[in-house]
Amino acid sequence: MIRFSLLTALCVCASLSSAMAASVEHVSVHVASVQEAMPPLVQKRIAASIQTVGNHVFLHHDDADIRSGAEAYTYAVTDIINRVLIGYTVETIQITPGPDTVLNVQIRPWGETIRSVRLAVDYGALPEMGRRMADADLKGAQPIVENLLVGLPVDALDWANGAVKSVMESELQELLPEFYPHIVIEPGKDASVNIYLLPKLPVVRNVDIDVDAENLPKIIFLSTRKHMEQRYAGLEGLPVSFVRRHEQDIQADLQKNLADQWVIKEYKLHVQPTLSIGENTEIHLLSQTDFYDIQAGAYMDVGRDKDKHDSNDDTVIKAHLGRKVGSHHEFYSEVEFMPGSVKWNVIPGYFYRWGKYTQMGYQYETTDNSNHLWLRQYWGKRWMLRFDRDLTNQDDEVGLTYRIHEYVGLEYIVSDHDQWLRIIGYL
Repeated sequence: MIRFSLLTALCVCASLSSAMAASVEHVSVHVASVQEAMPPLVQKRIAASIQTVGNHVFLHHDDADIRSGAEAYTYAVTDIINRVLIGYTVETIQITPGPDTVLNVQIRPWGETIRSVRLAVDYGALPEMGRRMADADLKGAQPIVENLLVGLPVDALDWANGAVKSVMESELQELLPEFYPHIVIEPGKDASVNIYLLPKLPVVRNVDIDVDAENLPKIIFLSTRKHMEQRYAGLEGLPVSFVRRHEQDIQADLQKNLADQWVIKEYKLHVQPTLSIGENTEIHLLSQTDFYDIQAGAYMDVGRDKDKHDSNDDTVIKAHLGRKVGSHHEFYSEVEFMPGSVKWNVIPGYFYRWGKYTQMGYQYETTDNSNHLWLRQYWGKRWMLRFDRDLTNQDDEVGLTYRIHEYVGLEYIVSDHDQWLRIIGYL
């Protein structure tokens, strides 16, 4: 009777033990360093490695078996982790068995750990202006690099190097998306990270400075133009998308540099810079004044009828001095000098501006005491149609001008009695 009762009790206990055992379906890992905090990326990767070990050892095992063999399991897991993690050794492992088995792992770095990071960026042949703008974009790079490396054992870079570089490259592309970063890490207690930046195509091949001085001779802008060409040659070699992203910065730099030029200060000019960005980038400088209109130039006529015109007057040097009244009116005086015949022609006049492209005026020419009405119609920067009515001599003249360059133009002229080509130089 007593034997039967003991056997029954053992069976009941075995049944209860079997009922209480459960299969491990998931493994959770918590990892920490017993010394300084680990870089977040490294901590995440170590946790993933330990997770792999835990899955292999514990999944689908009975938690009761794990509980009863805790010492053997702890030894086995510790041995595997120590083999996997280079640069760290396991300090303690606490295993909490269950359907969701939890591993709390404390590790200790061995050898030297990275205490500081020196960041160096190599821009290659990038000009100074591009380097300054890229430096401004990369001002957040140092904390990123330190966050990834400081506290990491030097020896751990053997296995963490690829992951660290991958995250660095991803972060740098967020800061500077127009370049390909190539990263070289030199391990040590004071580690070095060297970043080599390669520009993405297309890049700016050349920068042209175009000066449009409506109210002053272009020759006085030569020093300003040379300064601007030298300064903004610094855009060459930069990715076009990078220059577009920094367009406002470049515009602000243009305004500041123009304001410092003596010709701008002296003549109280309003200079409006326009930036056209591409592989062939153009900087257009439109100069205007509220009061003055000073122009100078020369022209030479080719193919005029010698029976109706003195060939000594084919070459003319010309100056224009105007005084603006408001935005529409201008009183002016022009002086023409013919070096071949040593003649002078003084031309006082007035004209009215309709908008940006149309002008109509009157002038008096002293060479033949003639009165003229004239009309000029511009089409953009290159083309201009001119009509001149000589009221005194009852003669009409029509000219079509094409501006080849900011300093050179061609005009084909047809009058009532002749037609010829005029080569114009703008100073």
